[in-house]
Order: sequence, then C-alpha cells, then structure tokens
Amino acid sequence: MSFIDDTFLPVAIELIDGVFPTKIRYFRNTGPGYDPATGEVTPNTVEYKISAGILSSGRTEEGGIAESQQARLWIHHGAGGFPFLPTTSDVIEYSGFRWKVSSIDPTYSSDGLIASRITARAQ
Repeated sequence: MSFIDDTFLPVAIELIDGVFPTKIRYFRNTGPGYDPATGEVTPNTVEYKISAGILSSGRTEEGGIAESQQARLWIHHGAGGFPFLPTTSDVIEYSGFRWKVSSIDPTYSSDGLIASRITARAQ
C-alpha cells in the first residue's frame, strides 16, 4: 500500500463503518449467464452486505403524479467494504427499496480503491 492508501483508506472505513453506518445489500452484476440445458440467459449477481454512509435521499416530481427517488451514498473498498469498482449495472437495497446505481463519481484510489460516491435511483 502507498502512503495515500495507508492514510485515507482507514479514514473512509472509520467514517462509513463507525460514524455513519447504514447497513445495505449491494448486488454486483457479474454479467449474464447461459444455461445450455434450457437455452435461457439469466443475470448473475453476487450479494455483499456492507455499510454505507448515506448522504441524502430525495424525490423529484416528473409531471402529474409521477416522481422519481434518488439516493446518494458513500461506500469504502477496504476490509468489510465493497472490494470492486462499482458499475451502473449494480443494484443496492436500502430503506425497503431497490436502487439502481446511476452514477459513480468520484472514486478515490491510489494503489488500490479507497471509496466511491454513488448516486442511485429507486426501481
């Protein structure tokens, strides 16, 4: 690990796991799978039970009675966190909703991943 990793990864872990912990289920989409017996293509997902630092959640009116919901959160990539770079095909379960990851910006890294801020929309 580099000096940056040694300095900032523990800060991210402490803030997310210790100061602002919210338990979430993170579903990483690993691409489609094919079952040759049935000919079906099915999604492959791996579940991670991690903590997140929830920044905010909100609703936006889209005209009439329609609205969208959005959540912003931080995750860390250290021990007990999410070990991969998030993608926009991933899904988060939080507060009784499933949220599709819509953007990941920023992701802090040095030799390894440190933390990512995620914006997600309720499905």
